[in-house]
Amino acid sequence: MTLPELILLRPLWLLGLPLALAAGVVVARRADGMAAWRAVIDPDLLEAMRHRGQVSPPRSGPDPWLMALSLALLCTGLAGPASRDPDAPVLRNRDALMVLFDLSPSMTGGGGLDDAQAAVSLLIDRGEARPTGLIVYGGESFLASVPSEDPQMLQGMIAVADAETLPVGGSRPDRALTMARGILRDAASLAPDVVLVSDGGGMGPVAEDVARQMATDGVRISGIFVPQEAPAYGLPDARPGALQAVVAAGGGAMVSASEVAAIDALLPARRGPERDAADLRALQYRDLGPWLAALALLPLALLFRRRQA
Repeated sequence: MTLPELILLRPLWLLGLPLALAAGVVVARRADGMAAWRAVIDPDLLEAMRHRGQVSPPRSGPDPWLMALSLALLCTGLAGPASRDPDAPVLRNRDALMVLFDLSPSMTGGGGLDDAQAAVSLLIDRGEARPTGLIVYGGESFLASVPSEDPQMLQGMIAVADAETLPVGGSRPDRALTMARGILRDAASLAPDVVLVSDGGGMGPVAEDVARQMATDGVRISGIFVPQEAPAYGLPDARPGALQAVVAAGGGAMVSASEVAAIDALLPARRGPERDAADLRALQYRDLGPWLAALALLPLALLFRRRQA
């Protein structure tokens, strides 16, 4: 038999439990209101006054503890004990990821394209729970896929990317960033990420400015640097510092395409469990608090029972 998973939706209410116990102790000690009378009045006279109704009789019994029990049950119910609801809706992940894949001549002819494809493939595998989109760019930017939850489709696109994929040369990452910004805005993504896969070609003040604006919008920009292995004659050199500057403006981190472990840790979670503690957790759990709070009425009702004279 498996016990149900229980959590507390409003745990601060448990602070009321010791207060309920303290209230019971105080009321129990003061229940006999005749202690002060016994110190100054003859016992026979006090008994006569009690029979005439001039002095309230002592109230001993379980009443103080019934009150404390009622308060304890109420506080426990307000704390929100809850069990996981098997019929809870499955929420869609809206933390979109956009991959900006540089297919400029320096990338496709620099000898590092295979590493870049492997790095992007790994990145897509690690983020398969997130809707992921793909933009390929050179002198112009082209949307290969809007954020999609079909990683196999993206893997196929990455695998066939080569020097013949784009119709124009050049390297304008700023245009790719601008396109990604518009797509993420239209998708209403909650905590989006953009990953630049590049050798740093074309990076400059314009790209840094766009990255800075995107960071203001809540977009985190990271980078996967693709080093050149055997660049063809006449190709520009790789510029890791330029890519690092754009990534820094976007609030992310940069790793090398050959560092598998670093790629795994490139996109740490931006929203912890506390992000939805007040709203989404209530959808995933069945609140048992109202039933427990209703039990507080039982000991409370006993306080109003008819007493014998």
